[in-house]
Amino acid sequence: MAISKKTRLAVYEKYSGHCAYCGREIAYEDMQVDHFKPQRAWNPEDCGTDDIENLMPSCRMCNHYKRAHSLEVFRQYIASIPDKLRGNYIYKVGIVYGNVLENPKEVTFYFEKAREKEC
Repeated sequence: MAISKKTRLAVYEKYSGHCAYCGREIAYEDMQVDHFKPQRAWNPEDCGTDDIENLMPSCRMCNHYKRAHSLEVFRQYIASIPDKLRGNYIYKVGIVYGNVLENPKEVTFYFEKAREKEC
């Protein structure tokens, strides 16, 4: 289903022009609308809707990486990136020479930080 311009603008304004996931500023024309709860799920009870509450502003990178996964699966994917990179020879060279610095931390999305500030 196509999302109306009015709804698209409301989604964009949800986080003041920032990606709900990584927090980077995104231009309106570059924003992708992500379904927080995917529209297609194995269990029909888990399916999301086109309601504004289920729509999130997303940059292309985050929307592509999240795909139709739940938030927790997406969080696990992000958290697993350092482990995947450690197998890369160039990454290992970067660590040895200090060009790559690891900074392990819990994955917290921009919209979660924004909600914490509201409370």
